[in-house]
Amino acid sequence: MAPTEMRGFRRHLMATLHEYEGYLKQFEGKLLVLRGKVEKAGGEAAGQLGQGLAELEREAEAIKGAGLDALERLGHAVEVARTGLERAKGQLGGDESAPARVVSKGREVVRKATIEAKALRHGVKVGLRVARRVSRRVKVQPK
Repeated sequence: MAPTEMRGFRRHLMATLHEYEGYLKQFEGKLLVLRGKVEKAGGEAAGQLGQGLAELEREAEAIKGAGLDALERLGHAVEVARTGLERAKGQLGGDESAPARVVSKGREVVRKATIEAKALRHGVKVGLRVARRVSRRVKVQPK
């Protein structure tokens, strides 16, 4: 799976999780409101609301069960991801400092390219050493 596909998958997973969380919060809110109405109602109305409340509580158990199943599968996915990461670390020789070196080399390349670009903007086609001198001179001189 390409890195962009992984980011898309990660984004989709988080969006689905947040959507489920939102529905769960809304459902809990509606359930609390209905419980409050049952407590305030009296007589026949309380009986009807009580039946509706019992039905919604069964629905809540179904929602909770589906969430628990998803959590169990997500736990399995975490284990698979952890195993894959350990395998990747093993293939790379466990060298954790490699990404830091790549970043520092990238910064150096960007710095050198910036210096050369400044010199080129002022009409100088030369190596890095002369480009640095020219870029410094150009900074000092007011335009």
